Amino acid sequence: MSGSDPAATPATPAAFRHWGRWFWPVALSVLVLDQLTKWWLFALPGNTRLPTWILPAQNSGVAWSIGHQWPWAVTLVTALLLPALAWVWWRWFRPLGAWENLAFGGILGGALGNGFDRACARLDLFHLRGVRDFINIDLGFWPAHPWPTFNIADAGITGGFLVLVALTFRKPKAATAHAGIVAVSDR
Repeated sequence: MSGSDPAATPATPAAFRHWGRWFWPVALSVLVLDQLTKWWLFALPGNTRLPTWILPAQNSGVAWSIGHQWPWAVTLVTALLLPALAWVWWRWFRPLGAWENLAFGGILGGALGNGFDRACARLDLFHLRGVRDFINIDLGFWPAHPWPTFNIADAGITGGFLVLVALTFRKPKAATAHAGIVAVSDR
């Protein structure tokens, strides 16, 4: 059978063809909300009274300020991870379905938001000294190492990762046979 017969080609899953309607809204929402909240909050006068759960801080490291002594190394790792994550998503996760694209939308949108802060800090732009964090949640049962202050980008990354973890517990779909497609060989 010739390879040009369209009836013999397996159908492309709808989730693969429509990945953009799942990925882009989440990625852009996380990125834009992250940057807008950071710019708004850090532009407030220093004497502005804020709720106790808002604690503006700039972090040149990662969670719990790990790596703050080497901000260039953290920025370099971020610069290497962004295209690697995008490639992994595009190559292996994008064709799988809506949930995988929603998850990577959060992850990549958040990574771009924090990556922008890191790049600006290293290039000495906008008076940034690191990633702008501001959401402070005290869980009360972890006093030696309180939950790190985070931002919308961190929430997108964490939420996307948790969705991917949850998807690993999903039952695999049964393989479907392509009815009516029979390979005939010329012997």
